[in-house]
Amino acid sequence: MIESFKIYRVDNTGTDTGLVPVDSVPADSVCTVYVGGNKIVDTNRAQGLGEIVNKEILQGVADIPNYVVMYDIWSVADNRSERIVEMDKNGRDVLPRPGGSAVIYVTEQNLNEVYRRRILPLFINHGPQGLWKVKFAYDGDREEIVSRLIGKIRNTMRLLNFQQNIIFSTMTQVWAHSYPYSDYNLEYPNEMFERILLPRITDEHGGRLDLDTALRRVRKLNILAQCHGGHVVRLMEKAMHKKMLEIGYTPSEINRIMTQVLVVAYAPSCSLGDSKFQFISFISAYDYISDVPNNWVYRYISDHRLDEAEKFNNGDPNWEWKLPPMFLGGRDGNVFMVKRRFAYQDGLDGPNRIPRAEHNNTHYVPVNVLEDDKVVNFTDDGKLLTTLAHNVIVNGIKNSLIQDAGYRPLPPIYELVLDNPNDQESQNAFMRMTAAGNDFMRAVRRYVHEHSDEIHPPRAIMPQINDLGR
Repeated sequence: MIESFKIYRVDNTGTDTGLVPVDSVPADSVCTVYVGGNKIVDTNRAQGLGEIVNKEILQGVADIPNYVVMYDIWSVADNRSERIVEMDKNGRDVLPRPGGSAVIYVTEQNLNEVYRRRILPLFINHGPQGLWKVKFAYDGDREEIVSRLIGKIRNTMRLLNFQQNIIFSTMTQVWAHSYPYSDYNLEYPNEMFERILLPRITDEHGGRLDLDTALRRVRKLNILAQCHGGHVVRLMEKAMHKKMLEIGYTPSEINRIMTQVLVVAYAPSCSLGDSKFQFISFISAYDYISDVPNNWVYRYISDHRLDEAEKFNNGDPNWEWKLPPMFLGGRDGNVFMVKRRFAYQDGLDGPNRIPRAEHNNTHYVPVNVLEDDKVVNFTDDGKLLTTLAHNVIVNGIKNSLIQDAGYRPLPPIYELVLDNPNDQESQNAFMRMTAAGNDFMRAVRRYVHEHSDEIHPPRAIMPQINDLGR
C-alpha cells in the first residue's frame, strides 16, 4: 500500500483560492490545519475544503495561514480495519460485531479475557459463521497466540458436539484470518506529526522546550478533522505522547501541553472519549459511518432506527423517534450529537432515506447542499450543530491570537460554544444539550442492562468454558 500525503497552504489571491505545497507547518504561527476524510484525493477537493475554512471560519475573524492535508487515494481507500483495531486495543470496541471489517486485537496477556468477552459471544450467538466473518490482529508471537486461540475454539466446539469437519474448517478460517498487528499500523500519521506538531514541542536541536514556550506554540495550532482525519489525528496524538516522553517532558507537562491542542471533528471515524487532546466532535446519530463513544450507543441508536423504519413502513402515525440535540461530555465522548443534520429529501420517504450529506458534508455555517441533483435542507438541529462547531473553532483561534502576550489556556467547552461572552442563547442550548445527553446515557445504560445477556454465553457451559485452553 502506498502511503503518502501532501500539505498545502491555502492562499487567497483576489477572488481565487490557490494551493501552495509546503514541507511543514511553521513552529510558532497561529494557523488552522484541515485533516480530512478519505476523499481528499485531488487538488480540487482540497481547495474546496480550504475555501470553506477561509470563507466560513477565518473571514472577519483572523488573517492567518490555513493548511489542508491531502492524501494519496491509495493510502486511504479503506481505513476501517485500522481504526477498529486501534479502538479495540484501547478497550473501546466492547461489543462483538460480525462483519467484513471487524477485527479483534489479541495478545498473549489478554487472550483469556478477549476469548470470554469478545470471541465466545460471537460463537454462541452466530455459530462458526460468527468467527468466519472477523479477523484477528495478534500482537506478539503468532504460534503462541493463535495456536492457543485455536485450541480454545476447538475445545469449545467439541464441548458443544460440533462435527469434526466443521471444527477443522473453523480452525482453518481463524488461522487464515489472523494477521500481525503491524499490518494495521498506518505510517503516514507519524510523518504528519513530525511535520505539523513536532516543531511546536522541540527546539532547533530536537530537544525539549521550556514548558511555557511549548504551551504557547501548541495552543496556536487549531486542527479541523473529518471522518478518516479524526483517526489520523488520534495516531498523531499517540506519536506526540511517545516523543515527548523520549525527549524528557514529565507526565504532568505532557498532559498540560496535549490538552491545549484543539481538534474540532465532524463525523470522526475514531475512538471517542479517550483523547488527550481537547477533541470535540460534531456528529449525526444517523450517520452510520461515524463512530460514537461505544458500541452500546451505536447499537441503541441502530435498534431505534430499525424500529422507526418498520413503524413508518407499516403506516404508524407515531413512527418518528424523538431524539433531542445533546452533548455527551468527558468519557462519553465530548460529542455534540443531533439525530439528523439534514431533512428527509422529499418529506415522504421518512427514515428510509438518510442523505449521504449526514456524513460527507462539512460546513461551519448552515448551507443547504445538492445531493443526486436535489437540494438537501438543513434541519433546525443541523443548524444548531453547525453554529456550535463554528463558535468552538473561532473561539479557539481567538485564544491562539493572544498567546504572544503570554500563555493563555484554552477555554473550557462551555465557553468555547459561545458566540460572545454574553451569548445567553448558546449557553442555554449547551445546558439543555448536556441535560439531554445525561438522559440519553441513562437510557443507554438501561438498554445495556436489558440486553447484556446477549453477549455472554449460557451459564450452564461457563464452568467448562472457563477451563478451556488454560
